[in-house]
Amino acid sequence: MINETIRAFVQILVFTLIPFLVYFLKNKSLKGFFKYIGLKKATKKANILAVFVCLLYATPMLILTVTNTDFKKIMLDPNSITGRFRQMGFGIESIYILIVIALFKTSFAEEILFRGFIAKRLISVLGFWKGNLLQSAIFGITHTALFFLVTSNIFFLLVSFIIPSVGAYMSAFLNEKIANGSIIPGWIAHGLANIVAYSTVGFII
Repeated sequence: MINETIRAFVQILVFTLIPFLVYFLKNKSLKGFFKYIGLKKATKKANILAVFVCLLYATPMLILTVTNTDFKKIMLDPNSITGRFRQMGFGIESIYILIVIALFKTSFAEEILFRGFIAKRLISVLGFWKGNLLQSAIFGITHTALFFLVTSNIFFLLVSFIIPSVGAYMSAFLNEKIANGSIIPGWIAHGLANIVAYSTVGFII
C-alpha cells in the first residue's frame, strides 16, 4: 500500500512538473499557477453533470466486457489494472490501492496534464472546438498505446481510443464551458469512472 501511494504521489508530481516548468519559465513566478491549470472551485452544476459524464467513460467498456468474451479476457489479463485487482481479490488492501490508483495516480494526474495543461493551451491557440478535439484525440491515442501493451485486438484498441476520447472531450467541455475553467468536474467524472470500472471488472464480473 505504501509503495502504491508513493507511486501515485510521484506520478502526480511528474505530470504537474511539465505545466509548472512552462508556467514558471513564462511568468518567472509561482503566483497564479493553480489557477493556470484549473485547480480551483468549480460550479455546482458542472460537478453534478460530471457524475453523468463518468458514465461515458465506464458504461460502454463494462457492457462490452460482459457481452464479449475477447473483451473480458483482455480486461482480466494480469498485466491490466483490472486483472491485477482480480488477482488480489476483494479486501482492505485492494480497496485502498484501487482508490489511490483510480482517484489520484491516474485520474488526478491525467486531469492536471491533459485538461489542466494540454487542453487549455491548445484551446487558447486553436479555439475551443479544435483545441478540445485535438486534446481528446491525444488522450485517446495515449490510452490506446497503453492497451497495446496488453493486446493487439484491433476492435478493442479502437474502442479504447473512442471511449477515452469522448470522455476527455466532455470533461473539457464541462471544465471550460460550465465550471469556469476548473478541472474538478473532469476529475470527478474520470475518477468515478475509474472506480466503477476497476471495482466492477476486478471484483464483480
